[in-house]
Amino acid sequence: MQEGVNKVDEENAKLLVDIQIQLARIEKTLEVVPTLAAAVETLREIARNADQSARSAHQRLDVLQTAKEIADEALRTAQAAIAEQEAQKDDQEWFRRTFYGAMITGFAGLIVSAIIAGIKLGGS
Repeated sequence: MQEGVNKVDEENAKLLVDIQIQLARIEKTLEVVPTLAAAVETLREIARNADQSARSAHQRLDVLQTAKEIADEALRTAQAAIAEQEAQKDDQEWFRRTFYGAMITGFAGLIVSAIIAGIKLGGS
């Protein structure tokens, strides 16, 4: 029976050595946890800063979008004003042509009337 007890003690000793080896491995693995925790905190800070920057950029984009809409409306208004000025310019050109045409026709009529009157006076 002594042999059976010794055998159990040997097995227990082997189990204890195996447990110690596994614990040493676990401790070795856990050595990097504080470093990882610091890295995770740094990453959280970076993520917060990135989120804040993204929100700020989004607000600036909203302001730019509003400015773009205002600029587009101003462009449409300016284009409408230019089109109206072009129409007025065309109307003024038509009026000038009509006015000068009437003046020339009236002056020509006067000359013709004067010539006819001169012929009638000279021929009588």
